[in-house]
Amino acid sequence: MCGRYRIKDTDELSVHLRRTFGIPDWVADKPRYNIAPSQEVPIVTMDEEGDVIVPAMRWGFVPFWEKSDRPKLAPINAQAEGIATSGMFRQSVQKRRCLVPADGFYEWLRLDEKLKVPFDIHLRGGRPFFMAGVYEQGTPTRPPTFAVLTTQPNALMAKIHRRMPAILDDAEAKQWLAPGEVSAEKVAELTVPHPAEDMEAVSISALVNSPKNDLPEVLEPVAFTPPPPKPVQGELF
Repeated sequence: MCGRYRIKDTDELSVHLRRTFGIPDWVADKPRYNIAPSQEVPIVTMDEEGDVIVPAMRWGFVPFWEKSDRPKLAPINAQAEGIATSGMFRQSVQKRRCLVPADGFYEWLRLDEKLKVPFDIHLRGGRPFFMAGVYEQGTPTRPPTFAVLTTQPNALMAKIHRRMPAILDDAEAKQWLAPGEVSAEKVAELTVPHPAEDMEAVSISALVNSPKNDLPEVLEPVAFTPPPPKPVQGELF
């Protein structure tokens, strides 16, 4: 899954948006080190004229048929493998695709029932990237909302979690954002796991566990020693 991410270098992201989509300099209020569900964040999409824009949307997808201001369903992720036929997401994947800009995301390695180790996962060189997303229009009392697509893990992520966000390179991002319907085969093509050799995972401070800690200190590296493998059943020594 993808349940937390960051945008720490807003200047670099602004350059990336301008280079990729021709968006004039985008100015963020401040870097975000610990973006969490239910928060409003910048999303890349197209307006009705076909211009690429960067509006704010709330993380937690609310389907169009949900009229309540306190919806019971607001998933933060959508599995890429079944999204084209999903009752919740199939309309949005055809009509309301978006990109979620980031320069890192967080995932937790579960060691046992109580202990989880957080990792900061990013592209080599700290480059910004786009995650595939879908969104839903807002209402008079609710902002537009979005979900991040997830896919199978690559070799790096498989050591930490069974899912990872669908990371798109610039060419893939343009295809994802292009207007018009998209086939299930095209979704599968665009959401293959990003190459593991282009990514790094660094164990970090437990400060990241709380969304209240939207601070650069959450990225402080913390040494992590993998636990020894458990003995095979019946093995004594």
